[in-house]
Amino acid sequence: MFKKTQAHVLVYLLVALVALGLGFAGYKAFMAPKPLQLINTFPKLNPLAPFNAQNHRAESVTEKDFIGHWSIVFFGFTTCPDICPTTMMDMNQVQKGLDQKFQQDTQFVFISVDPERDTVEKLASYVPAFNPEFIGLTMDLKQTRAVTKNLGVAFMKTPSHDGNPDNYLVDHTARWFIVDPLGRRFALINPADALGKDLVQLVIDDYQNLRQQARLN
Repeated sequence: MFKKTQAHVLVYLLVALVALGLGFAGYKAFMAPKPLQLINTFPKLNPLAPFNAQNHRAESVTEKDFIGHWSIVFFGFTTCPDICPTTMMDMNQVQKGLDQKFQQDTQFVFISVDPERDTVEKLASYVPAFNPEFIGLTMDLKQTRAVTKNLGVAFMKTPSHDGNPDNYLVDHTARWFIVDPLGRRFALINPADALGKDLVQLVIDDYQNLRQQARLN
């Protein structure tokens, strides 16, 4: 009888150990970082280049205003016929689709690559039309070039076919950039990598996974 009891206890212990092992493995799998589908983090986190800009409310903004917030940044220009308005609408949907805790500490920033035409007044009518919480920035050409070079953005004027020098377009990098609360270039989003998938949902899922991982590290 005693031997049978010992055998039963041993079986129960083995079952408990197996269950504990499976539970721990499941917990590790649940807590493991989820792979990002669209967002790519930078191996080196460079700080933003110093700048002095004006936002669409005519308030002074510097690189220090990025500290303390997560920021999703896009470079464009207000007379852009297609990519910029499409991107701004996508960013609006991303902002509205984020969990509230991420909405509260994430700012969406539009930086002009056409400072000659994009005045504060133009930004004031353009940026809030997509989302009243978005921030529009403009700075002089020299500073614009410094900031774009620092983040990895290219832009150049493309003359119009009508011969009017004021009707130029601006070719520019269409990627979005994520700046962390320490004011560093943290990650980029290349919309072209969505490859026909739901870009907005991919960005929402990836960004929230990224933020969750940043909290765990």
